[in-house]
Amino acid sequence: MRILKNLTRQELDYYTSQPTAKKLNERIKTDGVTVPAPNAEQQVKRSAAEDKVDISAAGYELQRADEQAVREQTEEAPRIDYSVSRQGDSNKFVIRFGNAAMVSRAVKQGYIEVEGQRIDLSDDVKKQLLATSKQIQDMKEGVSLHNFLLHEAANARQNSDAMKEANDKMSRAMQTASRIMHGRKVSPADEKELMEFNKDLYAMAKSAAALEQHRRKRDDKDDEKISADNEEARAREAEPKDYSVEEMPMPDVETQMTVSLDGEVGEVIDIGTGKDV
Repeated sequence: MRILKNLTRQELDYYTSQPTAKKLNERIKTDGVTVPAPNAEQQVKRSAAEDKVDISAAGYELQRADEQAVREQTEEAPRIDYSVSRQGDSNKFVIRFGNAAMVSRAVKQGYIEVEGQRIDLSDDVKKQLLATSKQIQDMKEGVSLHNFLLHEAANARQNSDAMKEANDKMSRAMQTASRIMHGRKVSPADEKELMEFNKDLYAMAKSAAALEQHRRKRDDKDDEKISADNEEARAREAEPKDYSVEEMPMPDVETQMTVSLDGEVGEVIDIGTGKDV
C-alpha cells in the first residue's frame, strides 16, 4: 500500500475539490511511499529479531548521509503543477497555476521551467504572484460566504413561514370553536380543521352549540364570509413555496504569468488573472 506523507491542508483541499480522484492517484504514484502489509511487517520484525548485521561506523555515516540527501531533495524540490500555453506564433507563453498551493511552491522554489528553459522569479514577481493568488482566494471565499448567507436566509424564511402557518392554524381553530359554541355557522372545512387540531375542543364546542342554538340568531352572511376567508388562507398555505436560491457562480479564474523566451534568459513580462481557454 502507498500513502502520501507531509500533505498540506491546501493540497488536501485541492485534491478533495476535484470531481475524480485522478490527480490524487497520480500524486500517490509519484510521491507516495510504500507501507508494508501487516504480514510482511511482522515478517520483517521476525527477521530483524533473528538476524544480526554489523555495520561499520563509516558505513552507518554513509547510510545517514544518503537518507539525509533524499530528504533534502524531497523538501527542496516540491511538485509544482501548472499549465503552459503559447501566445499565437510568438515566443511568449502564459503560465497558469491551478491553486494557491502551486503558486506558493513556485515562489518558494524561486524559478520555473518553460520549454526546458529556466525562468527565475524576482522578489517583485514573487510578491505579485502571491498578491494575485490571495486576491483570487479572497474572491472565492467571498462568493462562498455570499452563497452560504443565501441558504441561511432561505432557511430562515422557511422556518418563519412554518411558525406563522402553525400560529394561524391555531388561531382559526380557536375562532371556529368559539363560533360553534355560540351557534354560528361554520363551513365543513373549518369544522374538519378544528376536529383535526383538537378533538376534545371540537366535542366541547359541539356540546355548547346544542345549548346555545335556541338563544341566538345566526348571522349566516358574516359566518360565510369568515369561512370563505379561511378557505382562501388554506389555499394560500397549500400553494407550493419555492425556497431555492440562485447562487452566484464561482469565478473561473486562475493566477497567470506571461513569460518571454526571446532572449537568452527567460523573462517574466506580465502577471494577472485569467481562465484556461
